[in-house]
Amino acid sequence: MSQPIKFYNKSLIDQDESEASITITDATATNNGQDFVSFLRNRSNETAWITTGSNDAANTQIDIDLIASKAIDRIILVGHNLKAFTIQYYNGSTYVDFSTAINETTNSDSTTEFIFDSVSTSAVRVIITGTQTANDDKQVKQIIITTAIGQLTGWPQIKKPTTSLNKKAIKLLSGKVLSVRQRGFFSCQLSVENYNIDADMAIIEEIYFSFNGVLVWFNAGDSTQFSRTNIGFRSEDLYLMSAVDEYEPEHYKGLYQSGIKFKMNLTEVVK
Repeated sequence: MSQPIKFYNKSLIDQDESEASITITDATATNNGQDFVSFLRNRSNETAWITTGSNDAANTQIDIDLIASKAIDRIILVGHNLKAFTIQYYNGSTYVDFSTAINETTNSDSTTEFIFDSVSTSAVRVIITGTQTANDDKQVKQIIITTAIGQLTGWPQIKKPTTSLNKKAIKLLSGKVLSVRQRGFFSCQLSVENYNIDADMAIIEEIYFSFNGVLVWFNAGDSTQFSRTNIGFRSEDLYLMSAVDEYEPEHYKGLYQSGIKFKMNLTEVVK
């Protein structure tokens, strides 16, 4: 079944959360990837944490220290090759399972979301016991630890999806053009002519009035709903975004008993 857009708070181990730390333990790797742990939290799928010389017998362990106890109810592994792994949280004295235990043995997805009852914890542990191709080095592009804002029930139209590369054309003396580009950002517009779903409007208002960006997952874990998963709509595409326009809750055709007509301009942000 198709999945509407999902929204989350910024990851608790985002690159801005400087106090949070990640420690890797691996008994067999020639390089356990400790030098690459920043890639797990930099919001980029162009880089990744990866081991060298590890194997399935290593029981590679990723310990994530949140420093202080914080509420979480979602963990998302993005761009990974893990088949068998366990994820637990620290309850103040030991590591225990979530309400829905995360103990994968046959995973074949490259981006995986785990949903569980909210807990307060200061640490999360991932133990990897197998890769999708036996004895490959482990790879993960992002680990997102967060709380859900909500998932829409309705289906706003996604207009003007743009992956900007900040291109600039510099004309040279020869007449040729030097094209310069950067990593860029993703933006789009959500549009509805007549929206009357209260729960969805509450999510939209929270996004508008949030001081921080929110994570937006257009794919929502279901790539089959698209004829082709273009950039922005792939399973690995989660963006930290904000509404950059003003909140204008205009009633449809001016009728107070009708729904709200709105256009929300979302763009990827720094924080």
